[in-house]
Amino acid sequence: MRLSLPMFASVVALAGCGDDPPINNTPFDAGPVVVDAGAPMDVPVAVVDSGPPVLDSGCPSPQRLAVSDTPSGFLAPSSVRFIRAIDGDTAIFSFAIQGETTVRFEWVNTEESNSRDRTENTAFGVATAATVARYLAAGREFVVVRHASPRMPTMPDLDNFGRTLGLVFVDGELLQQRIVREGLSPYYTDFGCPPEPLHSALLLSEAEARANRRGLWAPGHPTDRTLRTRSSVE
Repeated sequence: MRLSLPMFASVVALAGCGDDPPINNTPFDAGPVVVDAGAPMDVPVAVVDSGPPVLDSGCPSPQRLAVSDTPSGFLAPSSVRFIRAIDGDTAIFSFAIQGETTVRFEWVNTEESNSRDRTENTAFGVATAATVARYLAAGREFVVVRHASPRMPTMPDLDNFGRTLGLVFVDGELLQQRIVREGLSPYYTDFGCPPEPLHSALLLSEAEARANRRGLWAPGHPTDRTLRTRSSVE
């Protein structure tokens, strides 16, 4: 069934838990993925560039966002140096003044791969973390746009674990949008939707991933996220 954008916007898939587990700063190895016996790969990680032809989602194609499309509510963009990935939605970058800083990618929430509680890690989460780590390792230019704190607009916003919240651009491409388009994470809105044009770009990126059954939207994925919907966002 084709959904108009207003209809689709009212059915936002969620990633599950509202809070992340305690942060584990152990660097993620971007080399060969090794999964414990008894935890087989959930589904293949589909990549946009090498995947099947794009199928019509019934929605407009997502706008490819650039740093210049960042809306108000964010600090000035910072050119940074990539240090290492922690998991599929967190990495450490070096800022000119602040030094090494852990950045949590806003509006995505990948499956666990580096949790202290190993029972929370999934094979798909491990594969996703390795994929994102390789994207970052292959990048040449990195820009992080930190979300401004609602209470102190000149300071970056932090999550419950002290991580800086922000957007990450790799060689001019918004990493969050790539992650969502490739089905590595749903568009994650447990803490609210971003302003335009971020909201529409991520929403339509998820529609494309769903239509093409990429990643976690593939048939047989253990977590059926199509059933986890609601009509309003907190």
